[in-house]
Amino acid sequence: MHSDGHRIALVTGGTSGIGRCVARGLRDDGFTVVVMARALPRLESMAEEGFIVARGDVSDDQSVKAVAADIECRFARLDALVHCAGIVEGEAAASITAESIARQVEVNLVGTILVNLSVLPLLKRNGGSIVNFSSTIVRLPIAGTSVYAATKAGVEGFSRALAFEVGPDGVRVNVVAPSMVRTNIWLAAGMSAETYEQTLAKGGAEYPLGRAGEPEDVAGIVRFLVAPEARWITGTVLPVDGGRTLGLAKREA
Repeated sequence: MHSDGHRIALVTGGTSGIGRCVARGLRDDGFTVVVMARALPRLESMAEEGFIVARGDVSDDQSVKAVAADIECRFARLDALVHCAGIVEGEAAASITAESIARQVEVNLVGTILVNLSVLPLLKRNGGSIVNFSSTIVRLPIAGTSVYAATKAGVEGFSRALAFEVGPDGVRVNVVAPSMVRTNIWLAAGMSAETYEQTLAKGGAEYPLGRAGEPEDVAGIVRFLVAPEARWITGTVLPVDGGRTLGLAKREA
């Protein structure tokens, strides 16, 4: 990776899981990293690590614009946006409520659009890069995730269309689509830690590479996508899934 202390990155959802790992990795690559999240205690923890922190809600237009304005004021540029913030509410179709639909659409889809558009003028100044997050659930669904899958399909459609539109401005837009990776998203949705560990172990054992993912497995790809080495890649949806898209198969010893 290239190192340039003047490059600025914004990582949303950057206080835990994949987002935190990405923030640390980008800092190692020479970026000054701004971490945006809602939870103040976690932001304070990142500040103690030396990150610039911004409290904000990705689904709130004014909140998002305030963070973009602060970056404009501090740095007058942005070189990379990594939009990790997202939620999931696992519900069988018969139990889905209008409120649950609205929450997931507002955070996962509307939030992606608002954050991307708010920083686009800054990214255009130096030909910056955007990485948004989807999920392999879009193509390989699991029960109870239909609304979440719909929001992530929307993220993919938006990102590809935006990549086409802003390519002439030198801005690249790509999507990473992880499969089962150790993060806080399912714990935040109410799954117990014990059940989550069992799910990771059982599900990961069926993947072609034999395990669930770790945040570092995804962060490395993100770091590549915002680096100069990826300068001719845009509009891509990249599965990072331990071979999940090949299917789940039992192998004989």
